Amino acid sequence: MSNRTTTAASERVAPLGAIGGSSLRVPLTLVAVAIVFVVGAVAPTRFAGDFVLRLANEGLLLGMLALSVAFLMNQAGLVALGAASIYGGSGLLFAIAMNDWNLTPVWALCAAFLIIVVYATVLGALIVRTNPLAFMMLTLAAGEMISHAVMLEALRDYTGGADGLVVSFKGTVFGMEAADFASPARFWLVMWVAAWLSGLALWAVGRSRLGAILRAVRENEERMRFSGFDTYLPRLIAYVLVNIVAAVAGLLHVLNAGFVSPESLGISVSTNSLVAALMGGIAGSVGPLLGGVIFSFAQDEFGARGLTQLLTGIAIVVFIVVFPRGVVGGLSSMAWLRKLGFGGRRETS
Repeated sequence: MSNRTTTAASERVAPLGAIGGSSLRVPLTLVAVAIVFVVGAVAPTRFAGDFVLRLANEGLLLGMLALSVAFLMNQAGLVALGAASIYGGSGLLFAIAMNDWNLTPVWALCAAFLIIVVYATVLGALIVRTNPLAFMMLTLAAGEMISHAVMLEALRDYTGGADGLVVSFKGTVFGMEAADFASPARFWLVMWVAAWLSGLALWAVGRSRLGAILRAVRENEERMRFSGFDTYLPRLIAYVLVNIVAAVAGLLHVLNAGFVSPESLGISVSTNSLVAALMGGIAGSVGPLLGGVIFSFAQDEFGARGLTQLLTGIAIVVFIVVFPRGVVGGLSSMAWLRKLGFGGRRETS
């Protein structure tokens, strides 16, 4: 074979090898994701006890709320300190719909969801035009207003006041009865699927044109306006989307607990979700969910020692110093994870 022929053949083979190596990355990532999903859905119910599963369920509920907070921070540069009003409000509306409106469980869920989404849309329409600092304070004010309103004596017959509301239902929701939602093992499957769907939905939005516009507005809103882009509607859509995730988490919480506490609307829930997002990492969907689980187990361990607030404060400082981008952000910078396609970038979600 001549040198010319050999050279031509080698030039054809090299690009094919390069293409094959890059094309294998996506299937490898999909296989890894599928394995994690299946193992995560099955293994905990086989090897973990009810107590551990209960903490894990609480962690994923907090993680979904943290996911909504993190997405808005990462994509739009906005911090929502009133997320608990959506989370607890959806559960409270479900309880009221069941106890006072005598709706069936499914219709009560639908009514609570629609009302809270309408509330989030109206609130968002009023506040997303403001600067990030004003937005943070307005969400905090709205959340505190709702949490104090449910404590009013005039509304006690509906909201239960400081005592909260017990919620019980007959029939099925998603093919499950009330006892099924109360079972940590059975509820884990629901929680696992809901967390994955929420994460994938916001991840897809972050990769879409809407996500690109949000990040551009975050970096330079004036330039986007000068370029002819609408900076108001994308922010409003993002705010409504993240509150949909928070509302779903709140409804799952009340189905699992069978009880709505006024504390679920308080500032502590909002700050816990923010801390969980920062611990896990805001640049993606995995970080906030993992942060919620870590926070849940850490709170249980710290509470057992009787030093919850002190140890929580120390843990937050350590996490911020050691993992400034969160646990997932720190791990994703490792070369072996980047080779599998898990390397994170700040602008993705």
